[in-house]
Amino acid sequence: MKFLMVFLSLVFAHAVSAQDDDITKLRALNWKETPDNYSIADNKAVIKTTENDFLITGQEAAEYMFIMQGHRSYSPDAAILRVQGPEVDSQVIYTINEVGYLTQDDWDDNIDKAKMLEEIQEGTREANKQRGEGYPNLYVDAWAQDPHLDKTNNTVYWAIAGHDDNQNEFINAKALKLGREGYTEILWIGSPEQFSSAEVALEPVLANYSYKEGFQYADYIPGSDKVAAAGVGALVYKLATGKALAKAGFLALAAIFAKKLWFLVFLPVIYGWKWVKNRFSGKPSE
Repeated sequence: MKFLMVFLSLVFAHAVSAQDDDITKLRALNWKETPDNYSIADNKAVIKTTENDFLITGQEAAEYMFIMQGHRSYSPDAAILRVQGPEVDSQVIYTINEVGYLTQDDWDDNIDKAKMLEEIQEGTREANKQRGEGYPNLYVDAWAQDPHLDKTNNTVYWAIAGHDDNQNEFINAKALKLGREGYTEILWIGSPEQFSSAEVALEPVLANYSYKEGFQYADYIPGSDKVAAAGVGALVYKLATGKALAKAGFLALAAIFAKKLWFLVFLPVIYGWKWVKNRFSGKPSE
């Protein structure tokens, strides 16, 4: 896990004096350590946890991201931190987005995998210019898995492989679980050694996540429910590249917004968790 410790030193090097204060804030959050079924997003979905998971939900999940990232631009509905087991030090972040029912008939019109990868690489280079001192530059190398629409399970997958200035490699896998009112964005962050495909990495995550009855994709009522301004193909293009297709009906993101938030997809905020966990228990860090 050498890459974890490298990221750890980079993440915290710029704020050594604030470490103890951050640890105090993290310890004060309501971490759910008992394996159970937990409702999120006003009881619209359920996450089932295992003995390997630490779960944080609601406003406290947003507070966790603020402590780790230093701004409040990203407010997930839940985050799971893997503290032991085969996926130790990986994390999963859940964000429910109520944009309306997403149709699936625009996939081929919007998904050009080669062009999307070029735009992701360009956007990441621009984002590197916005990073503060002490944070590593990040680079996108390739699709670890091309964007794929699973119409049977109403889920989209894709994954990106990259590295930093010190040649430490990382994988970001993402799934969009479609629901009646929109979608849940599920982000998995871990090491290349833990990744074989987005389906495999996210299979247990998706198996332990479900919309409650009445909010599932199949519960959509034509002519009654809100329909999103564009379909799932345009959405994936926007989320993967940080851009929006005007022809698809999405408003383009402001340039400064895209530059400041692009790194959120890649910054491994949990790469310090092993150190944090040791501090929680009073054990010395490695």
